[in-house]
Amino acid sequence: MSWYREYGDFSDKDKETFRKAANLLLSQNYLVYEREEDRLYYRFVERYLDIFIDYFFLSGWDLHHDKRLFVFQLYNRYGKNRCHFTLQETIFLFILRLLYDEKQKDLRLTREILISGEDIQQKYMALEIKNRLPARDDMEKALKLFSNFSILDLKRGQWKDPDAVYILYPSLLLVVDVASVERLATWIKANKAKGDEDDVIDRDKAD
Repeated sequence: MSWYREYGDFSDKDKETFRKAANLLLSQNYLVYEREEDRLYYRFVERYLDIFIDYFFLSGWDLHHDKRLFVFQLYNRYGKNRCHFTLQETIFLFILRLLYDEKQKDLRLTREILISGEDIQQKYMALEIKNRLPARDDMEKALKLFSNFSILDLKRGQWKDPDAVYILYPSLLLVVDVASVERLATWIKANKAKGDEDDVIDRDKAD
């Protein structure tokens, strides 16, 4: 039975959930089980995975299910829907990935990866990329951008405050993989405190 025939057997409620889940994947590229806002749609996609795979495939999209991380990832086979991150945003992503790895090693009773605004600032200065911290508004803008892709969420406090607490999601491991970490580390080592130029780095949201 083709996907549209199976879809045709859905109840009106399931058709609405299908529409919302499909649009979430197209807009944020990831569905993360750990994220409360994503969980209902994650379970729905998991239940009807074959239908979603066939549906997206027709438009040039591939849907990948990382069962280890409990993450669905949507990416375009033709390189469309690319997100352009500034150098500053890319550095923040790199810092989040470093903090994720560090915090993961310390996990005990909970699986939540929690970091603070101060953690981000301290890591930024420790990397010696620039001689000063970025403006709080810049950090807030970058973190909110990442939240749109189910990479993190604000758990407590205000977005740009040092005492704010954020939860990081395993989708971060797919956005910034090991190879990307190594490339960024090499670049940072070669450009420590070099200046404030703001190059633009192309990055596929579903890479």
